[in-house]
Amino acid sequence: MKKGKEPKKLGDVMYSVLSERGYLESYFEAEVLRRWRTIVGEKIAQVTECTEIRDRILYVKVSSASWRQELSFFKDEIIEKIKSEIHHARINDIIFC
Repeated sequence: MKKGKEPKKLGDVMYSVLSERGYLESYFEAEVLRRWRTIVGEKIAQVTECTEIRDRILYVKVSSASWRQELSFFKDEIIEKIKSEIHHARINDIIFC
């Protein structure tokens, strides 16, 4: 084995490849959709479904108008939670529909 270079962590290699090929933002968007239940908790996850992210806007289908209204009050808090859970996620807004 040659001396000199340290082995790279797989996560670092993946990050580099995704970044170089322009897929990094899409990867983090997919992570938001995949981890929605963990981010918002079971109660909210039961009445919502993330449908897509387009132009850094997260679209969330909500089961009722009352829940839609309630969640609109917590929009900024949810965005901050997304950013703290998935550090590179670039969600600027949420539309509850």
